Amino acid sequence: MSSILPAAFTGAVFVLTLVRLPALHPSQVWAGSWAVATLLYALRLLPYRDLSWLTALLICGAVVAFVAGVPLGERVARRRRVARDVQQDAAAISLAATLTIALLAFMLAIFLAQLVSRYGASRVLRISPEVKAYLSSGTGPVSATYVDVAFAATAFCAMAGALASSARRVCWLALASVCAGTVYFSTSRGFIVVALITGLAAFAAVASRADRRRLVMLSLAVLPVILALFIGLGSLLGKTYGNSTIGDFDNFFSRHPATKSLALPYQDLSAGIPALNLLVGASTTWGRAHGCATAPPVCGVLRKLGVPVVRVPVAGPFTKAPVSWNAYTFLDRYLIDGGTALSLLLVSATGVFAGYFWARARARSAPDIIVYAIALSALISAYRQNLIQVVFFASLLSVGVLLVARRLARYTDAFGRRLAQMRR
Repeated sequence: MSSILPAAFTGAVFVLTLVRLPALHPSQVWAGSWAVATLLYALRLLPYRDLSWLTALLICGAVVAFVAGVPLGERVARRRRVARDVQQDAAAISLAATLTIALLAFMLAIFLAQLVSRYGASRVLRISPEVKAYLSSGTGPVSATYVDVAFAATAFCAMAGALASSARRVCWLALASVCAGTVYFSTSRGFIVVALITGLAAFAAVASRADRRRLVMLSLAVLPVILALFIGLGSLLGKTYGNSTIGDFDNFFSRHPATKSLALPYQDLSAGIPALNLLVGASTTWGRAHGCATAPPVCGVLRKLGVPVVRVPVAGPFTKAPVSWNAYTFLDRYLIDGGTALSLLLVSATGVFAGYFWARARARSAPDIIVYAIALSALISAYRQNLIQVVFFASLLSVGVLLVARRLARYTDAFGRRLAQMRR
Protein backbone atom coordinates (compact mmCIF):
# COMPACT_ATOMS: atom_id res chain seq x y z
CA MET A 1 0.00 0.00 0.00
CA SER A 2 2.81 2.45 0.84
CA SER A 3 4.28 1.91 -2.63
CA ILE A 4 0.98 2.66 -4.40
CA LEU A 5 -0.10 5.66 -2.30
CA PRO A 6 2.32 8.20 -3.93
CA ALA A 7 1.17 7.24 -7.44
CA ALA A 8 -2.51 7.53 -6.52
CA PHE A 9 -2.10 10.81 -4.65
CA THR A 10 0.24 12.61 -7.05
CA GLY A 11 -1.79 11.36 -10.03
CA ALA A 12 -4.98 12.80 -8.55
CA VAL A 13 -3.27 16.15 -7.84
CA PHE A 14 -1.86 16.26 -11.37
CA VAL A 15 -5.25 15.64 -12.98
CA LEU A 16 -6.80 18.31 -10.76
CA THR A 17 -4.14 20.89 -11.63
CA LEU A 18 -4.37 19.96 -15.31
CA VAL A 19 -8.09 20.70 -15.29
CA ARG A 20 -8.16 23.73 -13.01
CA LEU A 21 -4.92 25.62 -13.71
CA PRO A 22 -3.38 27.26 -16.82
CA ALA A 23 -0.96 25.26 -18.93
CA LEU A 24 2.63 25.13 -17.64
CA HIS A 25 1.57 26.30 -14.16
CA PRO A 26 4.32 25.30 -11.69
CA SER A 27 1.97 23.20 -9.54
CA GLN A 28 0.89 21.33 -12.66
CA VAL A 29 4.46 20.63 -13.76
CA TRP A 30 5.66 19.63 -10.29
CA ALA A 31 2.76 17.24 -9.67
CA GLY A 32 3.10 15.79 -13.17
CA SER A 33 6.77 14.97 -12.68
CA TRP A 34 6.08 13.05 -9.47
CA ALA A 35 2.95 11.41 -10.89
CA VAL A 36 4.75 9.94 -13.89
CA ALA A 37 7.69 8.65 -11.83
CA THR A 38 5.63 7.14 -9.02
CA LEU A 39 3.16 5.55 -11.45
CA LEU A 40 5.95 3.90 -13.43
CA TYR A 41 7.59 2.79 -10.19
CA ALA A 42 4.30 1.25 -9.03
CA LEU A 43 4.24 -0.92 -12.18
CA ARG A 44 7.33 -2.72 -10.83
CA LEU A 45 8.72 -3.67 -14.23
CA LEU A 46 12.08 -3.91 -12.43
CA PRO A 47 12.45 -5.59 -9.02
CA TYR A 48 12.24 -2.42 -6.96
CA ARG A 49 11.99 -2.55 -3.18
CA ASP A 50 8.86 -1.41 -1.32
CA LEU A 51 8.72 2.17 -0.11
CA SER A 52 8.64 2.91 3.59
CA TRP A 53 5.64 4.84 4.88
CA LEU A 54 7.94 7.76 5.68
CA THR A 55 9.13 7.94 2.07
CA ALA A 56 5.57 7.67 0.74
CA LEU A 57 4.38 10.45 3.05
CA LEU A 58 7.36 12.65 2.17
CA ILE A 59 6.57 12.37 -1.54
CA CYS A 60 2.92 13.22 -0.97
CA GLY A 61 3.90 15.97 1.46
CA ALA A 62 6.33 17.45 -1.07
CA VAL A 63 3.49 17.83 -3.58
CA VAL A 64 1.23 19.45 -0.98
CA ALA A 65 3.99 21.77 0.31
CA PHE A 66 4.95 22.94 -3.17
CA VAL A 67 1.37 23.51 -4.33
CA ALA A 68 0.64 25.42 -1.12
CA GLY A 69 3.64 27.71 -1.61
CA VAL A 70 2.90 28.70 -5.22
CA PRO A 71 -0.13 31.00 -4.51
CA LEU A 72 1.91 33.01 -2.00
CA GLY A 73 4.57 33.68 -4.62
CA GLU A 74 1.90 34.66 -7.16
CA ARG A 75 0.34 37.09 -4.69
CA VAL A 76 3.67 38.81 -4.08
CA ALA A 77 4.38 39.06 -7.82
CA ARG A 78 1.05 40.71 -8.60
CA ARG A 79 1.92 43.62 -6.30
CA ARG A 80 4.78 44.61 -8.63
CA ARG A 81 4.04 46.25 -11.94
CA VAL A 82 5.91 45.03 -15.03
CA ALA A 83 7.70 48.05 -16.51
CA ARG A 84 8.54 46.57 -19.93
CA ASP A 85 6.70 44.05 -22.08
CA VAL A 86 8.83 41.33 -23.66
CA GLN A 87 8.02 42.76 -27.09
CA GLN A 88 9.79 45.97 -26.11
CA ASP A 89 12.89 43.89 -25.35
CA ALA A 90 13.00 42.23 -28.79
CA ALA A 91 16.24 43.95 -29.85
CA ALA A 92 17.89 43.33 -26.47
CA ILE A 93 16.88 39.65 -26.51
CA SER A 94 18.38 39.13 -29.99
CA LEU A 95 21.57 40.85 -28.87
CA ALA A 96 21.65 38.80 -25.65
CA ALA A 97 21.28 35.61 -27.70
CA THR A 98 24.26 36.62 -29.83
CA LEU A 99 26.36 37.45 -26.76
CA THR A 100 25.57 34.17 -24.98
CA ILE A 101 26.30 32.13 -28.13
CA ALA A 102 29.73 33.75 -28.36
CA LEU A 103 30.37 33.17 -24.65
CA LEU A 104 29.20 29.56 -24.96
CA ALA A 105 31.55 28.89 -27.88
CA PHE A 106 34.48 30.34 -25.92
CA MET A 107 33.80 28.43 -22.69
CA LEU A 108 33.00 25.16 -24.47
CA ALA A 109 36.30 25.36 -26.35
CA ILE A 110 38.21 25.78 -23.08
CA PHE A 111 36.23 22.98 -21.42
CA LEU A 112 36.85 20.50 -24.25
CA ALA A 113 40.52 21.44 -24.49
CA GLN A 114 41.02 20.71 -20.79
CA LEU A 115 39.21 17.37 -20.99
CA VAL A 116 40.97 16.26 -24.18
CA SER A 117 44.39 17.08 -22.73
CA ARG A 118 43.54 14.89 -19.72
CA TYR A 119 41.67 11.94 -21.25
CA GLY A 120 42.04 12.10 -25.03
CA ALA A 121 39.48 12.98 -27.69
CA SER A 122 37.82 9.56 -27.99
CA ARG A 123 37.01 9.27 -24.28
CA VAL A 124 35.68 12.83 -24.17
CA LEU A 125 33.45 12.32 -27.21
CA ARG A 126 32.05 9.08 -25.77
CA ILE A 127 31.76 10.52 -22.23
CA SER A 128 33.58 7.50 -20.83
CA PRO A 129 33.00 6.43 -17.20
CA GLU A 130 36.31 8.07 -16.21
CA VAL A 131 35.26 11.40 -17.72
CA LYS A 132 31.79 11.20 -16.17
CA ALA A 133 33.21 10.39 -12.72
CA TYR A 134 35.66 13.29 -12.99
CA LEU A 135 32.95 15.79 -13.93
CA SER A 136 30.49 14.61 -11.25
CA SER A 137 33.07 14.46 -8.46
CA GLY A 138 33.07 18.21 -7.88
CA THR A 139 36.78 18.45 -8.75
CA GLY A 140 36.21 18.97 -12.48
CA PRO A 141 37.36 22.10 -14.35
CA VAL A 142 35.75 25.45 -13.62
CA SER A 143 34.96 25.68 -17.32
CA ALA A 144 32.27 23.03 -16.73
CA THR A 145 30.09 25.99 -15.80
CA TYR A 146 29.64 26.41 -19.56
CA VAL A 147 26.44 24.41 -18.95
CA ASP A 148 24.90 27.47 -17.29
CA VAL A 149 25.77 29.51 -20.37
CA ALA A 150 24.25 26.80 -22.59
CA PHE A 151 20.95 27.03 -20.71
CA ALA A 152 20.97 30.82 -21.02
CA ALA A 153 21.83 30.73 -24.72
CA THR A 154 19.12 28.16 -25.41
CA ALA A 155 16.50 30.30 -23.68
CA PHE A 156 17.57 33.52 -25.42
CA CYS A 157 17.64 31.90 -28.87
CA ALA A 158 14.19 30.42 -28.33
CA MET A 159 12.82 33.78 -27.19
CA ALA A 160 14.44 35.54 -30.15
CA GLY A 161 12.83 32.97 -32.43
CA ALA A 162 9.41 33.59 -30.92
CA LEU A 163 9.80 37.34 -31.52
CA ALA A 164 11.33 37.08 -35.00
CA SER A 165 9.65 36.84 -38.37
CA SER A 166 8.89 33.39 -39.73
CA ALA A 167 11.96 33.48 -42.01
CA ARG A 168 14.41 34.16 -39.16
CA ARG A 169 12.53 32.04 -36.64
CA VAL A 170 13.83 28.77 -38.08
CA CYS A 171 17.41 30.03 -37.79
CA TRP A 172 16.99 31.06 -34.16
CA LEU A 173 15.34 27.76 -33.21
CA ALA A 174 18.12 25.83 -34.94
CA LEU A 175 20.67 27.79 -32.91
CA ALA A 176 18.70 27.02 -29.75
CA SER A 177 18.89 23.30 -30.56
CA VAL A 178 22.65 23.53 -31.13
CA CYS A 179 23.15 25.36 -27.82
CA ALA A 180 21.12 22.68 -26.03
CA GLY A 181 23.13 19.97 -27.79
CA THR A 182 26.42 21.26 -26.39
CA VAL A 183 25.26 20.14 -22.93
CA TYR A 184 26.03 16.60 -24.11
CA PHE A 185 29.65 17.05 -23.10
CA SER A 186 28.84 17.95 -19.48
CA THR A 187 27.63 14.71 -17.93
CA SER A 188 24.81 12.90 -19.67
CA ARG A 189 22.14 12.85 -22.34
CA GLY A 190 19.51 13.71 -19.73
CA PHE A 191 20.86 17.25 -19.49
CA ILE A 192 20.25 17.76 -23.21
CA VAL A 193 16.56 17.03 -22.62
CA VAL A 194 16.54 19.51 -19.74
CA ALA A 195 18.08 22.20 -21.96
CA LEU A 196 15.58 21.51 -24.76
CA ILE A 197 12.72 21.85 -22.28
CA THR A 198 14.14 25.22 -21.27
CA GLY A 199 14.05 26.37 -24.88
CA LEU A 200 10.53 25.09 -25.47
CA ALA A 201 9.28 26.79 -22.31
CA ALA A 202 10.90 30.10 -23.28
CA PHE A 203 9.43 29.92 -26.78
CA ALA A 204 5.94 29.06 -25.52
CA ALA A 205 6.00 31.84 -22.90
CA VAL A 206 6.84 34.49 -25.50
CA ALA A 207 4.96 33.24 -28.56
CA SER A 208 1.59 32.81 -26.86
CA ARG A 209 -0.09 31.83 -23.67
CA ALA A 210 -0.46 28.13 -24.27
CA ASP A 211 -3.81 26.57 -23.44
CA ARG A 212 -4.44 22.98 -22.40
CA ARG A 213 -5.03 21.79 -25.96
CA ARG A 214 -1.69 23.22 -27.11
CA LEU A 215 0.02 21.69 -24.09
CA VAL A 216 -1.34 18.24 -24.93
CA MET A 217 -0.41 18.60 -28.60
CA LEU A 218 3.08 19.84 -27.72
CA SER A 219 3.60 16.98 -25.25
CA LEU A 220 2.46 14.37 -27.77
CA ALA A 221 4.83 15.83 -30.35
CA VAL A 222 7.83 16.22 -28.06
CA LEU A 223 7.70 12.95 -26.10
CA PRO A 224 8.55 10.66 -29.06
CA VAL A 225 11.38 13.01 -30.04
CA ILE A 226 12.80 12.94 -26.51
CA LEU A 227 12.46 9.15 -26.34
CA ALA A 228 14.23 8.74 -29.69
CA LEU A 229 16.94 11.17 -28.57
CA PHE A 230 17.42 9.28 -25.31
CA ILE A 231 17.70 5.89 -27.02
CA GLY A 232 19.79 7.17 -29.94
CA LEU A 233 22.33 8.97 -27.77
CA GLY A 234 22.41 5.95 -25.48
CA SER A 235 23.43 3.75 -28.40
CA LEU A 236 26.11 6.26 -29.38
CA LEU A 237 27.49 6.35 -25.82
CA GLY A 238 27.26 2.60 -25.29
CA LYS A 239 24.40 2.95 -22.81
CA THR A 240 22.25 0.16 -24.20
CA TYR A 241 20.24 -2.72 -22.84
CA GLY A 242 23.00 -5.12 -23.86
CA ASN A 243 25.65 -3.15 -21.98
CA SER A 244 23.51 -2.69 -18.87
CA THR A 245 22.88 -5.17 -16.07
CA ILE A 246 19.12 -5.22 -16.61
CA GLY A 247 19.34 -8.37 -18.73
CA ASP A 248 21.31 -10.21 -16.03
CA PHE A 249 18.34 -10.84 -13.72
CA ASP A 250 14.69 -11.71 -14.03
CA ASN A 251 12.40 -8.77 -14.79
CA PHE A 252 9.68 -7.68 -17.22
CA PHE A 253 12.16 -6.63 -19.93
CA SER A 254 14.25 -9.82 -19.74
CA ARG A 255 11.04 -11.86 -20.05
CA HIS A 256 9.77 -9.75 -22.98
CA PRO A 257 12.75 -9.05 -25.31
CA ALA A 258 10.58 -6.99 -27.67
CA THR A 259 10.40 -4.26 -25.00
CA LYS A 260 14.09 -4.14 -24.12
CA SER A 261 14.64 -0.81 -25.92
CA LEU A 262 12.35 0.77 -23.32
CA ALA A 263 14.22 -0.67 -20.34
CA LEU A 264 16.67 2.21 -19.88
CA PRO A 265 14.06 4.97 -20.35
CA TYR A 266 11.88 3.17 -17.81
CA GLN A 267 14.77 2.97 -15.38
CA ASP A 268 15.57 6.66 -15.84
CA LEU A 269 11.98 7.66 -15.10
CA SER A 270 11.34 5.36 -12.16
CA ALA A 271 14.56 4.30 -10.41
CA GLY A 272 14.85 7.58 -8.49
CA ILE A 273 11.85 6.65 -6.34
CA PRO A 274 13.30 3.50 -4.69
CA ALA A 275 16.69 5.23 -4.54
CA LEU A 276 15.02 8.06 -2.62
CA ASN A 277 13.71 5.44 -0.21
CA LEU A 278 17.29 4.46 0.66
CA LEU A 279 18.25 8.09 1.15
CA VAL A 280 15.30 8.69 3.47
CA GLY A 281 16.35 5.68 5.54
CA ALA A 282 19.86 7.15 5.92
CA SER A 283 18.70 10.73 6.57
CA THR A 284 18.79 12.41 9.96
CA THR A 285 15.86 14.30 11.45
CA TRP A 286 17.37 17.79 11.12
CA GLY A 287 19.91 17.29 8.35
CA ARG A 288 23.68 17.35 8.43
CA ALA A 289 24.92 19.66 5.66
CA HIS A 290 23.02 22.84 6.65
CA GLY A 291 22.92 24.31 3.14
CA CYS A 292 26.12 22.86 1.70
CA ALA A 293 24.21 20.26 -0.36
CA THR A 294 21.98 22.85 -2.03
CA ALA A 295 24.66 25.56 -2.35
CA PRO A 296 28.08 23.84 -2.53
CA PRO A 297 29.89 26.83 -4.11
CA VAL A 298 29.06 29.00 -1.09
CA CYS A 299 30.37 26.36 1.28
CA GLY A 300 33.48 25.98 -0.89
CA VAL A 301 34.24 29.67 -0.35
CA LEU A 302 33.61 29.28 3.39
CA ARG A 303 36.03 26.34 3.56
CA LYS A 304 38.72 28.46 1.92
CA LEU A 305 38.10 31.09 4.60
CA GLY A 306 38.68 28.46 7.28
CA VAL A 307 35.09 27.78 8.25
CA PRO A 308 34.62 24.04 9.04
CA VAL A 309 31.61 23.22 6.86
CA VAL A 310 30.54 19.87 5.41
CA ARG A 311 31.71 18.85 1.93
CA VAL A 312 28.87 17.19 0.02
CA PRO A 313 29.67 15.34 -3.25
CA VAL A 314 27.92 16.68 -6.35
CA ALA A 315 26.66 13.17 -7.19
CA GLY A 316 25.33 10.82 -4.55
CA PRO A 317 26.51 7.23 -4.03
CA PHE A 318 25.09 4.47 -6.19
CA THR A 319 22.57 1.91 -5.00
CA LYS A 320 23.64 -1.73 -4.88
CA ALA A 321 23.04 -4.39 -7.51
CA PRO A 322 21.03 -5.48 -9.36
CA VAL A 323 19.83 -1.93 -10.22
CA SER A 324 22.65 0.56 -9.66
CA TRP A 325 21.41 4.17 -9.55
CA ASN A 326 22.43 7.48 -8.02
CA ALA A 327 19.48 9.80 -8.70
CA TYR A 328 17.48 10.59 -5.58
CA THR A 329 14.87 13.05 -6.91
CA PHE A 330 14.49 16.75 -6.08
CA LEU A 331 14.35 15.91 -2.36
CA ASP A 332 17.94 14.66 -2.36
CA ARG A 333 19.71 17.93 -1.53
CA TYR A 334 16.94 19.09 0.81
CA LEU A 335 17.06 15.88 2.87
CA ILE A 336 20.82 16.20 3.26
CA ASP A 337 20.51 19.84 4.31
CA GLY A 338 17.29 19.85 6.34
CA GLY A 339 16.60 16.21 7.13
CA THR A 340 13.15 14.67 7.23
CA ALA A 341 11.91 17.45 9.55
CA LEU A 342 12.77 20.50 7.43
CA SER A 343 12.88 19.24 3.83
CA LEU A 344 9.20 20.03 3.20
CA LEU A 345 9.72 23.62 4.38
CA LEU A 346 12.44 23.97 1.76
CA VAL A 347 10.09 22.50 -0.85
CA SER A 348 7.40 25.00 0.14
CA ALA A 349 9.90 27.87 -0.21
CA THR A 350 10.74 26.55 -3.69
CA GLY A 351 7.03 26.69 -4.51
CA VAL A 352 6.89 30.34 -3.41
CA PHE A 353 9.73 31.28 -5.76
CA ALA A 354 8.22 29.25 -8.61
CA GLY A 355 4.86 30.98 -8.13
CA TYR A 356 6.49 34.40 -8.13
CA PHE A 357 8.38 33.91 -11.39
CA TRP A 358 5.40 32.18 -12.99
CA ALA A 359 3.16 35.20 -12.31
CA ARG A 360 5.82 37.61 -13.56
CA ALA A 361 6.36 35.52 -16.69
CA ARG A 362 2.61 35.55 -17.33
CA ALA A 363 2.79 39.34 -17.14
CA ARG A 364 5.34 39.09 -20.00
CA SER A 365 8.40 40.37 -18.15
CA ALA A 366 11.43 39.28 -20.20
CA PRO A 367 13.84 38.61 -17.28
CA ASP A 368 11.21 36.58 -15.45
CA ILE A 369 10.32 34.59 -18.56
CA ILE A 370 13.96 33.54 -18.80
CA VAL A 371 14.14 32.58 -15.14
CA TYR A 372 10.88 30.64 -15.24
CA ALA A 373 11.86 28.81 -18.44
CA ILE A 374 15.09 27.65 -16.80
CA ALA A 375 13.30 26.79 -13.54
CA LEU A 376 10.60 24.84 -15.39
CA SER A 377 13.16 22.28 -16.52
CA ALA A 378 14.11 21.74 -12.87
CA LEU A 379 10.46 21.19 -11.94
CA ILE A 380 10.02 18.66 -14.74
CA SER A 381 13.18 16.88 -13.56
CA ALA A 382 11.94 16.74 -9.96
CA TYR A 383 11.40 12.98 -10.27
CA ARG A 384 15.13 12.53 -10.80
CA GLN A 385 17.36 15.28 -9.40
CA ASN A 386 17.67 18.70 -7.78
CA LEU A 387 18.80 21.34 -10.28
CA ILE A 388 18.51 24.38 -8.00
CA GLN A 389 22.19 25.23 -8.41
CA VAL A 390 21.96 25.14 -12.23
CA VAL A 391 18.79 27.25 -12.15
CA PHE A 392 20.37 29.85 -9.87
CA PHE A 393 23.59 30.41 -11.84
CA ALA A 394 21.98 30.14 -15.29
CA SER A 395 19.27 32.61 -14.26
CA LEU A 396 21.76 35.03 -12.72
CA LEU A 397 23.85 34.92 -15.89
CA SER A 398 20.80 35.34 -18.13
CA VAL A 399 19.42 38.36 -16.32
CA GLY A 400 22.87 39.97 -16.21
CA VAL A 401 23.40 39.50 -19.96
CA LEU A 402 19.91 40.85 -20.69
CA LEU A 403 20.59 44.00 -18.68
CA VAL A 404 23.85 44.54 -20.56
CA ALA A 405 22.08 43.89 -23.88
CA ARG A 406 19.37 46.39 -23.01
CA ARG A 407 21.95 49.10 -22.49
CA LEU A 408 23.86 48.21 -25.63
CA ALA A 409 20.63 48.16 -27.64
CA ARG A 410 19.74 51.60 -26.26
CA TYR A 411 23.14 52.99 -27.28
CA THR A 412 22.89 51.36 -30.71
CA ASP A 413 19.44 52.79 -31.24
CA ALA A 414 20.57 56.28 -30.19
CA PHE A 415 23.60 56.07 -32.47
CA GLY A 416 21.37 55.00 -35.37
CA ARG A 417 19.07 57.97 -34.84
CA ARG A 418 21.99 60.41 -34.74
CA LEU A 419 23.46 58.92 -37.89
CA ALA A 420 20.10 59.27 -39.65
CA GLN A 421 19.87 62.92 -38.59
CA MET A 422 23.38 63.61 -39.88
CA ARG A 423 22.49 62.12 -43.28
CA ARG A 424 19.50 64.44 -43.54
